[in-house]
Amino acid sequence: MKLRKRKVWMAMALSLAAGGARADGLQIYGILDNSLEYLSNASVNANGSKASVLRASNGSQAPNRFGFKGSEDLGGGLKAIMQLEAGFNLNTGLLQQGGRMFGRQAYVGLQNEWGALTLGRQKNLIYDAFLELDPLSYYSYSLPALDAQFVGKADNAIKYSGNFNGVKIAGLFSTGYDASIANGAQVPGEWRVGKEYGVSVGYANGPVNVSLTYDQQQGTSVATQGTTTQRVAAGASYAIGNWKPYVGYQWYLSNVPGVAGRNELYFAGVQYRPVTEVILSGAIYYNNITSANQHPYLLAANAAYLLSKRTQLFAEVGFSRNQNGSNLGVTGYGMSVVPGSNQLGVAVGLAHYF
Repeated sequence: MKLRKRKVWMAMALSLAAGGARADGLQIYGILDNSLEYLSNASVNANGSKASVLRASNGSQAPNRFGFKGSEDLGGGLKAIMQLEAGFNLNTGLLQQGGRMFGRQAYVGLQNEWGALTLGRQKNLIYDAFLELDPLSYYSYSLPALDAQFVGKADNAIKYSGNFNGVKIAGLFSTGYDASIANGAQVPGEWRVGKEYGVSVGYANGPVNVSLTYDQQQGTSVATQGTTTQRVAAGASYAIGNWKPYVGYQWYLSNVPGVAGRNELYFAGVQYRPVTEVILSGAIYYNNITSANQHPYLLAANAAYLLSKRTQLFAEVGFSRNQNGSNLGVTGYGMSVVPGSNQLGVAVGLAHYF
């Protein structure tokens, strides 16, 4: 039954692409990214010794995806807009985001000079703001490794975003941000279950890019709906010739069972383009987890060489430092790392955009 549903969705997507080509225009796009990766202290053998791993790693530079994006001119400066975007594992062909067909984005909306109003599964506001404010541009050894919400999406979301001469404002409300739980978190009579709220303000013009974002999620069950997970994130970058330094901060507080805690995340880094074809980046991410008296950090660097406008070679190296039982791996907390152990990661790969 699941396979049949997926075939139906694929047929609908291809039909949409064929029909859209005759309208105002439908863009078909995607990213194919794969690498060979080495990780130290990735697991523990039966004899108690720590083991490293050499593996094919999917989406080291950018998560693999394909999508459809289109618009229709309705007149008077008003446009209908839509986007469908699927994430998948290049090594296995399996869908990501819990098996959702269009798990990365799936929305429809209206747009004019006053901004865009969209409805569906969408990126949260932290994702929107910090993709441009992460020194390592969301490579696998970067900001999302410290907090997955930096690449978070919200189901059942209504989002507004506007840009007024560089001043950016946005707001998001989700009636149930995770449809993988019972009733899609939209439980009759239980208003707060699974809700997500977000607001963001920023300025991007010329060399300057700054952003301040607030995000709040309610517990995803009737019993936990009164609990909250809150984040306040701020970041900035400034281009100086071929250099672009970055700084950022995030405050996190949660009393939701299973993820409860308090921490402060600090990061800083720089990008450098000595020539057009080369991008060099480096950063440090430090997490002060006050609720657990842990202070892990991640040091990372990467280099990309653009073979063309759509194809590039890349290499990245990362080192995560753990203490007091923390389990930060170079790709994320609890991700292929022995708790309390440091980890070295190295990846070399190829990415193609279409």
